Amino acid sequence: MAKQQPQTDLADLVRQTQSMFNMNGGAAPQVEQLVKMQQGMLEQAEAFTRHWIERRQEAVETAIEALNGMNSDGKPDPAAAMRAITDWQRGSFERLTADYQEWMKLCMQATQLAASEHIEADQESADSSGSDQNKTTGKSKGAAAPARSRSQHATPV
Repeated sequence: MAKQQPQTDLADLVRQTQSMFNMNGGAAPQVEQLVKMQQGMLEQAEAFTRHWIERRQEAVETAIEALNGMNSDGKPDPAAAMRAITDWQRGSFERLTADYQEWMKLCMQATQLAASEHIEADQESADSSGSDQNKTTGKSKGAAAPARSRSQHATPV
C-alpha cells in the first residue's frame, strides 16, 4: 500500500512564503536607520575620494613644475635637480600623511555613525515595543512610574 502524500493548498503555500518577506512594524525603524547610516557613510566616502583625487592631481602638477624647474636654464644643474626632487618628495610625503589622516578619520566617523544609528534604532524599537506593551496591559502606572523613569537614565561616570 502506497503512502499518500499530503496535498498543500496553493493559497496556503503563498501565504507561508509571503510571511517570510513581510516586514513587521518593529523592523521599520531599524531599516530606516540602516538607510540613514549608509547615506552618511556614502557622503563621507565621496568626500574622502574627492580629496584623495585632488591630492593626486596636486602631485602631478608639482611633479611637472619640478621637471620644468630642473631644465629651466637649458643646461643640467644637479643641485637644482636635487632641490626640485626633494621639494616634490616633501610635498608627496605631506600628501600621503593627509591621505592616511583622512582615511583614519573616515574609518572613525563610519564606526561612530554605525554605532549611533544602531543605538537610535534600538531606542526607537524599545520605545515602540514599550508603548505597545503599555497599550496591551492596560495597567495604571501608579508607583512603578518613577522606578521605570530612573532605570532609563544613564548614570554619569
